[in-house]
Formats: sequence, structure tokens, C-alpha cells
Amino acid sequence: AAKPALARPPAPVTVAEVVVRPMPAVLDLVGSAQAIASVPLKTRVDSQIDEVLVGEGDRVRAGETIFRLDARAVKAQVAQARAVLARDEAQLALLRSDLERTEQLVLTKTKSSRDLESAKTLVAAQLATIEADRAALQNLEVQASWYEIKSPIDGRVGSIPLKPGSAIRANDSTLLATVNQLDPIHVGFSVPQAAIAPLREAMASGAVSVSVRQPGVGGEPLVGRIAYVENMLDAASATLGVKARVDNPAERLLPGEFVQVRAVLRTDPNALVVPDQAVQLGQNGPFVYVVKDGDTVEARRVTIDRTVDGLAVVAKGLAAGERVVTDGQLRLFPGAAVVTAKPAEGGAKPPAAKSGG
Repeated sequence: AAKPALARPPAPVTVAEVVVRPMPAVLDLVGSAQAIASVPLKTRVDSQIDEVLVGEGDRVRAGETIFRLDARAVKAQVAQARAVLARDEAQLALLRSDLERTEQLVLTKTKSSRDLESAKTLVAAQLATIEADRAALQNLEVQASWYEIKSPIDGRVGSIPLKPGSAIRANDSTLLATVNQLDPIHVGFSVPQAAIAPLREAMASGAVSVSVRQPGVGGEPLVGRIAYVENMLDAASATLGVKARVDNPAERLLPGEFVQVRAVLRTDPNALVVPDQAVQLGQNGPFVYVVKDGDTVEARRVTIDRTVDGLAVVAKGLAAGERVVTDGQLRLFPGAAVVTAKPAEGGAKPPAAKSGG
């Protein structure tokens, strides 16, 4: 006689409940840090370096002197121009005194009106000479300011190849140093063409926040906002360039560093969420095993809108409160009996990066 077939024991599975919670819509991309301002320092005069007042890699403030050049010659020219101005002002005082006397003598008919006109002309000419003296002095004072090379921005100095005593010329190609602004800093990334419309919609609704992580570096992400988008699509890659302005107070990011960027486009307040390990891929598309009353499973097709941090947002196919299998699917088939582990308390966990957005 044929032996009766042995009934399959229930398959042990882990389940989770379909929950409703806020879920962000995000773009996860790779970007690179870029200095908002990178200012090369060059000399505008031929001179010699007297002092280097900062060290390589030092932080500097806008207006802080970095190099002091030999300015003895131009200082002498400034002193000479001041002396010329003082001489001409003294001459003007004398001419004005002569003009006053001439005016009095004209009233008494001692001098003619022609003498008065000559005196006025001499005063006017001297005034013009003084204006020229002042312009020449201002020009020399501007040139004298070139002998102290200051940082135009807050930032950090790079390498300084030239040291005190080095002769420099205005047409030299060698830079004295470069100052990079590191806080805040730009993070540039490319958005695929399919995501441009959602990005523009998000920007039209307000500031779009981004969080930036360095690969292999723990801790909280750096946060910022999208600053601007390029005005032309890159036809070769079908992407649009975007830059975010990110606070970088500890200078964790350096220009040229590759980073992971997350842009939060919106947050759906009532999204249906399951752990992404519950979603299986079949011949007809994604599906999940739903645990029904009586501890049997049903294979149900679902539509997944997106996956964020291990959580899948279900657009269609499930209802809140249903239970789905998250582990043990290999032994399952439609109608299979299961023995379930206790669902994780609170259902699916919220995405870790939501607070950073």
C-alpha cells in the first residue's frame, strides 16, 4: 500500500506590519565639494618679499595681511607727493592774500580791474595744481597699498612657495598663495533628466534641503540648501548640474572631495511603508507574501513607489495593518502554512536620514 504523503510543517518566518508614517522623497547622488571662492594671490608690483605673516594651511580673515613687500621706494614717493601738496597749498594761501589786497586796491582805484582778473586767475590755477597734487598723492597711496597683500575672503591659505627675500615681479606666473573659502562650501552634483521636474517642483515650493555624508565617516551629516541649478543640460550625460551651499564649520569637507548627497524633495505624511526585504521580485514584477488569518500566506503583487533607507513605500497592493513576511520567503508558496515570529515593536523603523533632511 502507498504511504500517505507527509504534511509539510509550517515554515518559520519573520513578519512586519504595514504601517502609515511620513516618508521623504529623496534623490541619493554622488557629488563633490567645491570652494565657493578660490582666490589666487599675485603681486601687482615688482618688489621683494619682506615678511610672510601666516603659515601654510593657516586660517585667515578677510583683510588680514599675508605678505608684506619692500615698500621703501614707494613710501618715499608718497612723502615727496605730500611735500609737494603742502608747498602748493602754502602758495595758494599767498595768492589768496594777494587777491584780497588787489580787491581792496581796485576799490580805491589804485589798481585796475585787469590786475584783479590776473590775481583771480592765479588763484584758480593754483587750486587746479593742488587738485592734481592730491590726485597724484592718492595714486601713490593706492600703489603703496599693493605692498601689503591681504586676504580678500575668510578662508584657509594653501602652500606658500615663495619665502622672505624672494624677488617677485608683476608678470610672474608663480602664485604667492591661494586662499580657499571652506565655510560654507559648495557641493556640486548632477541630477538625471528624469528627476529634474520633481526637483524644480520642490524648489518652487521652498528651499530644498540636502544632507551630505563622507564615505566611511560616521557622525551626523552636514546639512545645507540647494543654491542654484545650471542653465543648461549636459547633453552627453543627460544630467543637470546642481550646487548646494553646505555649512562646514569644522572644515570636514575639502574642495575636490567626493561625498554622498541626499536631497529631500518632499515628505509624504501618510505613506504605506514596509521593510524593503519583504519585497520579492517575480516574473510579473514585485510581490510580497501577506500573512492571512489562519497563518497561511498569499503572494500579492505590489507597486513600489520608492525605497528609502531600507523602507519601501507601497503605492498599491497593501493596506495598513496587514502583515508581510520579511524573512524566510524561500520556503513559501501561495497557501503555505507559516509560524510567525513576533513583529518588531512599532512596525517598520523610520528612515535614519529623515532628521538630517
